[in-house]
Amino acid sequence: MKTILKPIILLLLCMMVVAGCASNGNNGAASNSSQATPASVTVTDSPQEQGDDVTNIDLPPAEKKKITLRLNWKFKGEFAPFYVTRELGIFEKYGIEVDILEGSGSVQVLQVIAQNNEDIGVTSAVEPLQGIEQGMPVKMIANYMPRSPIIILSYPDNPVHSPKDLEGKSIVSSSGSTFTSIYEKFLEFNDTDPHNVEHIMVETGARNTLFFNKEADAVAVFSTNEYPLFEKNLGVELVPLYLSDYNFDIAGLSLISNDKFLEQNPNTIKRFLAAVNEGFAYTLENPEEAAAIAKALFPETVDEEIVVEQINRTGELAYQEGKPYGWIEEDSINDMADRLLESDLINTKLPMESYLTNDFMP
Repeated sequence: MKTILKPIILLLLCMMVVAGCASNGNNGAASNSSQATPASVTVTDSPQEQGDDVTNIDLPPAEKKKITLRLNWKFKGEFAPFYVTRELGIFEKYGIEVDILEGSGSVQVLQVIAQNNEDIGVTSAVEPLQGIEQGMPVKMIANYMPRSPIIILSYPDNPVHSPKDLEGKSIVSSSGSTFTSIYEKFLEFNDTDPHNVEHIMVETGARNTLFFNKEADAVAVFSTNEYPLFEKNLGVELVPLYLSDYNFDIAGLSLISNDKFLEQNPNTIKRFLAAVNEGFAYTLENPEEAAAIAKALFPETVDEEIVVEQINRTGELAYQEGKPYGWIEEDSINDMADRLLESDLINTKLPMESYLTNDFMP
């Protein structure tokens, strides 16, 4: 008797589920999708260890399931959280599929996002402020480096501990870099005479060579990229000077999107940022695993030891107590806009709501 009852009970349960789905679908709302989609989804699963805090969201489904994320450069450690979020299935868990595309500069990313040809882009915080001033319909939706990654490196036997220490020395930077644009204002702001410093501007490869050969006393680089690379290549502990410690906090790693895309896809953006928040936390807690994931994706170019160090340095800049990863501090962007205005990188300072929004943050 028990053997007969089991299949009957199962059949009745299935019929109840089907009937429930049918009644939910008769609310007068037309569907353009061939697949049934729930009205809302609560996400609780996580690749983190059991007992850890996890992200919970209760949102309508994503308006666009497949989206693009355009990076502003080739893979480096600061991009690891995006790949970890994808490879561990966190994006999928949040109901979206993300195609991560490498890039060749923030300006190019700004242009494709402004034209709404791609969905989300990675830039520094400088480019969107410049683009928005020119009327580009973009907005910052996240900033993972509220503290500037720009640093000046020098050798321990000839250290640069403060901007004033640069006087009588030479510094090399990449032509067209943000540092090159703000260099003179940075020195003047810190009571240092630019005329007493030899500033060499060359392309990036030549910049590195000049510093490695000690033909320049100091070099301007990113703490999250070249800093660990240089120390490993030179076998020397270098002396870092963070621009953010001297009132020039030019925020880094930011996400931008097109105004129209944001208006049409609010739940997609919210799910994307919630997933990245979770992926960021996991990456910073598990840098070795993240580096191994990167190595599997980019076996020819990734040095796992370097990537671990890049991730750790990214974490130093990304953490904000009590905030999700990516939260945009308006005061930070406001101060940065002042520095850009003083350095003639923007001509007008707009209200902060013209530049950024935290409305999509988890």
